[in-house]
Amino acid sequence: MRYVVNWPARMEEMASFVGLDEDAKGLIRASAPMIDEHAKALTDAVYDHFMGYPQARKFFLTETGEVDEERLARRKHTLIRWLRETAASDLDERFAGYLLAMGVSHGYPPAHREHLGPVPSRHIIGTISFVQSAIGDLLLREMDDTELALRTSMAWNRILMVELVLLLAGYITEPDGTP
Repeated sequence: MRYVVNWPARMEEMASFVGLDEDAKGLIRASAPMIDEHAKALTDAVYDHFMGYPQARKFFLTETGEVDEERLARRKHTLIRWLRETAASDLDERFAGYLLAMGVSHGYPPAHREHLGPVPSRHIIGTISFVQSAIGDLLLREMDDTELALRTSMAWNRILMVELVLLLAGYITEPDGTP
C-alpha cells in the first residue's frame, strides 16, 4: 500500500513539536547575514571533518583514490546553498521538495557512483549535529549578546531537526508504514 504524505504539513507539525515558532524563525532570518558571511568557513570545517573519516571520505574520492577536488567544490557550494535556503525558509511546499530531493540524492546514489552505495543515515545525522555545533560556536563568538546568541543557536537547532525529518524520509519508515 502506498502512503501519501503532505510534507509541508509534516514540516509544520515537526516545527510545532520542536518549538520552532515565529520568534525562532525571526532569529534565524536575523542571523542569516552572519551565517552567510561565515558560510565558506563553516562549509570548509564540515568537509574537513568528513575527510578525516574513511567511510565519509570515500564519497569524495576518484576511482584512483585521489580527492576529487571538483566534486568537493560542488558539494561545498551545495552546502552553502543549503545554509542560505534554511535561513530564508518559509517551511513551504517548495522548501519541502528541496529537502526531500536532497535526502533522495544522499540515499540513492547515481549510477556512476552506485558502487559506493547510499550515504549512511548516521552521516546525515552526524552532519546535522556538526552543523548545529558549528553554528552555535559561531553565534557565541560573533554576537555580543550571549543570551541572544543562545536563543538564536536554539532556533537553528530546531529548524535543523525539522529538516532532518525530511532528509531522512528515504531512510526511515514509521511503524505504521509511512515515511
